[in-house]
Amino acid sequence: MIKLLPILALLLSPLAAAAESGALPAFHFTAPAALRAEAAAIAAPEPRPADVIAKGHMLIQAGKEALFGYADTPADFAEAAAHWTEVLKAAGIEPGAPTYKDTIFTIPYKTADGRVIRDFLAEARQFPPKDDDGLRANMALARKALTDAGLTPISARVVNLEHLLPTYSILYLVKPEALRERETQIRVLKDGGDLDAGLLQASGVAVMQRTQLLVVYVGPELGYVGLIAKTAADLAVRLEKRKAHLVAAGKRIIGEKLVPVDHAEYKFGAELLFFQ
Repeated sequence: MIKLLPILALLLSPLAAAAESGALPAFHFTAPAALRAEAAAIAAPEPRPADVIAKGHMLIQAGKEALFGYADTPADFAEAAAHWTEVLKAAGIEPGAPTYKDTIFTIPYKTADGRVIRDFLAEARQFPPKDDDGLRANMALARKALTDAGLTPISARVVNLEHLLPTYSILYLVKPEALRERETQIRVLKDGGDLDAGLLQASGVAVMQRTQLLVVYVGPELGYVGLIAKTAADLAVRLEKRKAHLVAAGKRIIGEKLVPVDHAEYKFGAELLFFQ
């Protein structure tokens, strides 16, 4: 019978010598707790930026004279109230006592000069989808547009919630008017991309962005109506009736523009722009 032990010893002795000389890595035992810690560090997501709203109860809106939001639990209310109270204080605004009832919370406030807070939730079509850099660039553009118009931004947050397309929210201070439509605010005129540039310029609003789908601007609220007719005479009648109706409703007419229409029967059109 062949003796195995001496042969094994001969085979293993070079390996042992190599390990002692540093040619092979030394074996170390890793405890289970250390393995779990390493796995948790790998699995943990990167820290979310402080300016991202990722929880629904942290999204705040501006009412006529107070901020408000929605929270399912008292704990969520307490978190939101504490955060936005500090935001108000940092902006030099005096917050009142927050209240919470039936999932709705409010935060009253007082400014030294009588200005009020308004909020702007951006339209998702203002920036490319799934483009955080593009979204943030648009948010910076909106803040600049507000500042250029003499308004004061107090908060700008990226909004990343399950029930909304990615967007951003800005809180800012404005001089209040009897009608909020008359206040100078940042606004979106949807489906106004084809609006005549001369009409838009005549309105005097500060245009921040214009695409084929919308116009983002700072100013009183704009209204837009398109009319078509079979003849120029019919169009003139319809236009005068619509203008009279708008004036009777308290609207202010900015101007009108006659435009051709690509249609088999209705070839005469007009654009009518007004302040709400």
